[in-house]
Formats: sequence, structure tokens, C-alpha cells
Amino acid sequence: MKVDNNIKLDFDDVLIRPKPSKQPLTRKDIRINVNNMFPVIIANMLSIGTYKIANIMADHAIPVFLHKEYTLDQHLTNWKTLKKPHLAGVTSGVQAWDKEKTTKLCEQVIPGFINVDIANTYANVKGMCDTIYYYKMKFPHIPIVAGNVCDTSLIKKFADHGADIIKVGVGPGSGCKTRSEVGVGIPQLSAILDIVQFCKGKNLQVIADGGCVTSGDVCKAFCAGADYVMIGGMVSGSKECDNIVNKDGKEFVNFFGLGSNKQYELTKPTQKEYRPNEGRNLMIPVTGSITDVTNQIKGAIRSVCTYVGVNDIKDLYDNSTFIRVNHQMNRSLEKYEIGK
Repeated sequence: MKVDNNIKLDFDDVLIRPKPSKQPLTRKDIRINVNNMFPVIIANMLSIGTYKIANIMADHAIPVFLHKEYTLDQHLTNWKTLKKPHLAGVTSGVQAWDKEKTTKLCEQVIPGFINVDIANTYANVKGMCDTIYYYKMKFPHIPIVAGNVCDTSLIKKFADHGADIIKVGVGPGSGCKTRSEVGVGIPQLSAILDIVQFCKGKNLQVIADGGCVTSGDVCKAFCAGADYVMIGGMVSGSKECDNIVNKDGKEFVNFFGLGSNKQYELTKPTQKEYRPNEGRNLMIPVTGSITDVTNQIKGAIRSVCTYVGVNDIKDLYDNSTFIRVNHQMNRSLEKYEIGK
């Protein structure tokens, strides 16, 4: 048994230090898009990783990773409706049937990403590497996303087999209980910082997946060097979600983690009898539109750029300084906030 005594940080453990800009900055002049997209990704969860949300987000240049429970016929039918197919990512596991479906789809359409996503990459390294390599050889023009990881131990293997983008996060998501039920993970901010540092100069990009509760957390993830930030829980109460149910005259979104018993009931994973429940099954009150959340995030990115003296989201990492804190904000009147 070993103990790593190095301090690991999460979003709540830091604030971003402001610094004077060398020239006047206004929020409207900040460049927040990279390669014609705003690099916040809607996660591949059943209620939000949908074609409906992909088309809504297309108007805002925001990518969506589609959930992997669509059949091939459903994919092909809905793909024709996409406004901006290059903003849609298709999600695949490592099972033969999953690869067969994704292959048939990508032979007929060109997604913006292939997202190779399994619950525990550490337990099936060979399956991940074989799948990454298969897709890279079959579709070399499509960026391959691999994950999730929370340290650097698997990144070289994934990159050597063809991964272009590494997805970071084990247990930080609002729908995930891996940390409480299994005791595994690394605080998300430190995981991002360590992996970004490792990926520099290797032609690898990083998606920070999970753990963002506020737009400020998204800002911190970009300041830590993430190329993309994936969100799920932040948009889980949107009126555009699937799985909306009515209870006592009020609308709720049935939002559940990919490792939850609810997900297992729907997808019938292998060796289900040996799996713990590592996800939450939630009823989230419908509170507004998904664009309310994404517009807030866009405004926050513009604002944090002005605070650290840059006019482009791409410059945040090289110009940001985190300060460790034990108290972030004044919540004395929070319970009186209108709309809470």
C-alpha cells in the first residue's frame, strides 16, 4: 500500500488571480470560439446527448456527443436532420456489436468526433487500445476521443494507438457515484492540470469531463489548460431534454448516470450481477432552456478573459494563476436569491 501525500485540488479549492490587462478589454471583443466552435461539449447522456439538442446547440456552435443507445436506423434517419454534422460526435464502446454499428454509421456519414467511451478504461486497456486503433485505421480523418482517465498512466498507450483527444474525469460528474461507492478518483482540477502538462507537445488535446457546477468552474477548467469542457449536470434541468416526466403538475427530467442501475436496466451490460451502482438516478426540476446555461458560460468565459488580461480563450492557460483558498464566496443571502 502506498500513500501519495501530494496535494490534489478541485475547482472549489482555488480562485483565479486577476491581473491588469495591457490594453483595454471589453467582453464583446473576446474571441471565445476555436476552429469555428465554442469548445463546451454536451455530454453523451441519454437525456441530453440527443439529436434534438444537437440541432439547438448547432445555432450556438456548441458540439454535442450523441449517446450510444441510438440504433443504426435511428442514427441514419436523424443524421439527415442535423444542421451542422461536424459538431456531432458519435459514441462507441469496445464491444463487437458497438463497433459494428459505429462502423456502418461512419461509412455513410462523417461525424465531428468518434468518442470511445467505457465505464472503466483501467480495467480494459487492451479493449480500449484495440478499438482506438481500429477506428483510426478505418476513419483516419475523424478525431478519436478516448476516455475516461484521471492520470497520465494510459495516455501514451492511447495516443500510440491513434487517440487524438483524451477525456479526463473519473467520478467528478453530478450523475456519478464512483468516488463514494468505490472510493476511486483524483480531484478534477489536479487531474486536468497534470494531464494537460503531459499532453503538451504531443499533438493531443484534452476534454475536461465532469465536475463543473457553475460557469466559474468551466472557466477554471479552461484556465487549467483544457481544450474542451464537457458538461452534463449543468444542463440536466433543461426543457429541451429527453426523459421529461410530469409529477403532481410539475415537470422533471429523469437524469441518470451512465453507471447507474437505471442505465443498466436500459442497456443490459455484461456481467451486470457483478457491477455496483456507481451512478445516480435523479429527478431534476425543469428550470429553463439549455441556452440559458450555455449563454451564461459564454459570458463567463468572456469575463474571465478580461480579468486575466487576454482577448482569446486560447490564451487563458498561459496567462492564468490559481490561488489556493479555503473559502470562496459569501453565501449569507443565497437562500433569498430569486429563481433559486
